[in-house]
Amino acid sequence: MLSFIVKLTRIGVIVFWVAMILSLSSVIPAPYSTPIIWIGIFVLVSHLSAYFYVRKLFDSRGGVDISFAKTLVFGFTHWLPLVNGSTLDTDNRFNNG
Repeated sequence: MLSFIVKLTRIGVIVFWVAMILSLSSVIPAPYSTPIIWIGIFVLVSHLSAYFYVRKLFDSRGGVDISFAKTLVFGFTHWLPLVNGSTLDTDNRFNNG
């Protein structure tokens, strides 16, 4: 069930980033593009802070290489399966206890 939710959330995030790019390129009209851009800035900052927090967590647990780009784009849907030991993105190193 978690992998379904993660995949569905990833699709939603991709759709949002496409809307963000269209807003920045003025394809989406101004009344709608401004909130999308502000939400995009918030999401980008939150994903950036999540990257540094989770990287510190992984370093203390044994050093799994977490992708900076995937974390910026997908946020918790990239690193949550790694924390839970799922094989959605990579091998499961945290499943041993």
